[in-house]
Amino acid sequence: MTQEVVQDVIQDLTGLPSAFSDYEAEQTRLAVGSPGKNAVADLTFTKFGDKTYLTDIYNELPAKILRELYYDPYLPGLPYILFMNPTGGIVQGDRYFYKIQLKEGAEAFITDTTATKVYKMDLNYASKQVDVYLGKNSRLEFLPRETMMFVDSRWHQRVTFHVSDGSKLLYSEIFCPGRVARGEFWDFEIYSSKVVIEKDKKLILNESTTFTKQDKDLLDVIFGDNKFYLKAYWYSDKAVNTKKEIDFGNSYGGATQMANNRGLIIKALSNDLNDLHKLQTDIWKVFRKAETGMEIPQLRMY
Repeated sequence: MTQEVVQDVIQDLTGLPSAFSDYEAEQTRLAVGSPGKNAVADLTFTKFGDKTYLTDIYNELPAKILRELYYDPYLPGLPYILFMNPTGGIVQGDRYFYKIQLKEGAEAFITDTTATKVYKMDLNYASKQVDVYLGKNSRLEFLPRETMMFVDSRWHQRVTFHVSDGSKLLYSEIFCPGRVARGEFWDFEIYSSKVVIEKDKKLILNESTTFTKQDKDLLDVIFGDNKFYLKAYWYSDKAVNTKKEIDFGNSYGGATQMANNRGLIIKALSNDLNDLHKLQTDIWKVFRKAETGMEIPQLRMY
């Protein structure tokens, strides 16, 4: 199973942005693919009665998944999943491969225990490939913690959602251009993030974000006086009618419709990371209420 998962997603990495071509040829001291360099996770969720179970789980370090938690008083059958990285961060040559499947009617919440820290690099790059398969009438709330780009770091991630009839999705990312509190700001080499949504091999959304060290000279145009960036994707036919309910608080942002009213794309900037954490929670709250009629619980990170 491990080799199949890796091979499936490696094929998709042929879409690596051209800006990474030179990095690809660089040989790291510990070769790409060496033990401990490929992080693999394979999760399958299945619903029985009123409860969704994590019926299949496989992981290879440094990918680590904590067993499902059931603590939601509003949706007691909903599993909460935490990804953790026992190595503390991501270094050059690391490749992360995640495959997540929700079978018909299944539902799940997924997040990280801590921010994704992408460390300094002088050779090659690091990447993450996530493939999510949403069965008929399934629902996924996928809210990773922020990605923090250290000095000279190089990072590419691609998240692809394969949706079905009646499936619903909320996914969000937060970009942090350095350890800002320490005065480290926009000193990374390159950050690349791609989000794809497809149904029956027909493209619904294909959106790429790429920032480079050279963009620091254009920050007044790109970010204004802000330092942090959030983007969220709400795939559901109920999304469009609820965009006015999202409270952007002290952040600067807005929501726009996906093509053919398939959902919402939400983006925001702020000078305070906590503002975007709060916004992410508010989007989750609106999504949960619209899709299930329920409230959200206090999120646990253990």
